[in-house]
Amino acid sequence: MSKKNTLKNEEIKKVLPDSKEDNKSCSAQGDPKAAISAENGKDIPDGEDKAGAAVPAERVEAVEEEAGTTPAERVEAVGEAAGTVPAERVEAVEEAAGTATAESVEAVEEAGGTAPVTSAGNAQKDKGDGTGTEAAGGAKSPGNTGVNVPDSKEMVFDGTKAQDSGKGRRSRAAFWVALFVVLLVVAGIYAYGYRYCESHFMPGTRINGIDCSGMTAEEADGQFAKAAKNYVLNIRFRGGTTEMLSAEDMGFEYKPDGSIDALLQEQDQLCWMKYFFEDSSYTITQRGTTDDGLVAKALEKLPELQKENMEKPENAYITFQDGTKEQDGRFVIIPDTEGSTIETVQLEAAVTDAASRYEGMIDAEEKDGVYVAAEVTKDNAKLISRCNDLNDIVGASITYELPDGETMKINSDVMKDWLVRDKKGRLVKDDEVWAGKVEAFLEEVAYNANTIGMGRKFQSTLRGTITVRGGDYGYMVDQITEKKLLLEDLAAGKKDTREPCYHISPYNKETENDGIGTSYIEVDLGAQHIWCYVNGELKMDCDCVSGNASDGHDTPTGVFGIMFMDKDATLQGAMQSNGKYEYETKVSYWMPFYAECGFHDAWWRTAFGGTVYLKDGSHGCVNLPVEGAKELFSWCDVKMPVVVYR
Repeated sequence: MSKKNTLKNEEIKKVLPDSKEDNKSCSAQGDPKAAISAENGKDIPDGEDKAGAAVPAERVEAVEEEAGTTPAERVEAVGEAAGTVPAERVEAVEEAAGTATAESVEAVEEAGGTAPVTSAGNAQKDKGDGTGTEAAGGAKSPGNTGVNVPDSKEMVFDGTKAQDSGKGRRSRAAFWVALFVVLLVVAGIYAYGYRYCESHFMPGTRINGIDCSGMTAEEADGQFAKAAKNYVLNIRFRGGTTEMLSAEDMGFEYKPDGSIDALLQEQDQLCWMKYFFEDSSYTITQRGTTDDGLVAKALEKLPELQKENMEKPENAYITFQDGTKEQDGRFVIIPDTEGSTIETVQLEAAVTDAASRYEGMIDAEEKDGVYVAAEVTKDNAKLISRCNDLNDIVGASITYELPDGETMKINSDVMKDWLVRDKKGRLVKDDEVWAGKVEAFLEEVAYNANTIGMGRKFQSTLRGTITVRGGDYGYMVDQITEKKLLLEDLAAGKKDTREPCYHISPYNKETENDGIGTSYIEVDLGAQHIWCYVNGELKMDCDCVSGNASDGHDTPTGVFGIMFMDKDATLQGAMQSNGKYEYETKVSYWMPFYAECGFHDAWWRTAFGGTVYLKDGSHGCVNLPVEGAKELFSWCDVKMPVVVYR
């Protein structure tokens, strides 16, 4: 390491410029501009920038070739001669690829305490001071940096550089050997992992919750076969009870189907190392097998399959649901009852199927055919249609309003009892029976609606409250007409509220005086006097002469109504055998109220009231004075009640 090497003079001469050039270079030491101009044969103006002069790259390369050294070696040698060359500066020169940059040469200057490298920009630190330094033998041109080669005394190199260079080469070789070994080991590990991933499940692998890390497909199947011994199947029966069958009860075993092997083949062999950093969880559809004989025996022991515990289903049927005040009744379908009778064969098939798919629970009620079903269910189309037909038959609703304010209603709740059963036991409508039921109903309506002849409480003028019976005033239902109308309404399903058809209807619907009202004509045969009230107000009254009871011409009693009113009428008696009427009498005012009896003027009479009727009574009419008859005619009205009492 102490051996010194020096450059030969011949080498230095080759590097240094000739004497002429050297003289120019030395003469230029006092003036950097002169040195540069001497080299280039040109003068540099005083105002030109110092960085404008540099050694052309071609010049530097020529010097280096003559010296037989590379740029890096040359600078390295100069550096060693100067004392030390930092590695950074040498690298800068090497990267220049044969061209000495200003920065590298400046580094050499700083290391050696001299300034062998100059540029036009640094050749003169203070213009005109005569101390600038220029590189010997270096040609300068604008934009390039010159290299100043020191003299031979300074060109001394340390032998340690060669040794360091050898060590570096050996270090690089060792590095590449080590890298190759590492890569070889890594490749071996990768290849092993690649092959291992092909035949084994990688770490963190779980299938259906079972840890299969490091297992082959066969080993994983073995784990599933082992787990199958713990398999149980729960059966839920109708009513909520649940029974359990174990793997042993059913002879259950795991059945490999290639699913696990398929999962193994799906592992990513190229990226097998990722499985060390992530877990893999898979779910497969497991398959199993059972022993049919053992399944049948296991089911036979269950309490739900004992005959005494099984109930037969019942068919759905139609029944009538009674109505309420707010809603009419209607026919409805009573649903079928499911029962609890089980078809054992169907249940066995359901259990076998569920176990083959590893199901943990089956609902026997949801499996087709397990429970015996009713023959006629609530969804039966024929049953639904029949129920609708019955509701159509009894769907009408007719409400009758009666004179006393009461109502009578014929609706489904009534008509359901008019239906009869056919040979098959089904409810049907028989037209003859139906018509008879309608007649019977209308008779009941008439009984409650008819008011003719009924006893009525009446507030008389002279006698106070009395009871008057008889007469034809009031309501009388026309049952023949009403029957025809009602049958039509029922067939059409009509819903209506109305009065029944009447033969006779009263003058008014007032309820005072027990249906007589406040407008009426009152006849007191005992007092031989009449009164006419309109809306409770007396409009007229007068004496009268009624029929003679002794000769069979008595005036009828009861409550009647004015049949019609006529003026200038001729009253005729009974037809005689000779073809003549018993009498023919012309009157000015005629107001009949019953058959041939009525009010009229008796212009031929001079006395009224008292006991005249006992000796000279009428043929049954109520005779009035002409003025009385005229006034009564003015207040009278058709159907106006006439109350006659004795």
